Amino acid sequence: MGRVVAAVFSILLLLVAMYLFAFAFQVASGQAFVFFGGIILMAISFALPIHVFSRR
Repeated sequence: MGRVVAAVFSILLLLVAMYLFAFAFQVASGQAFVFFGGIILMAISFALPIHVFSRR
């Protein structure tokens, strides 16, 4: 059950990261911070299943 939750949470983080990438071009100031937040969320969304699914 924990693996399913991790997979769904990872997909959710991936979608939020893609939204932040697009939203960075629409904000008036702080575009770099919003885009960098998307990069961080994208990295976490890929790292989470690697660490969760590598356990036996």
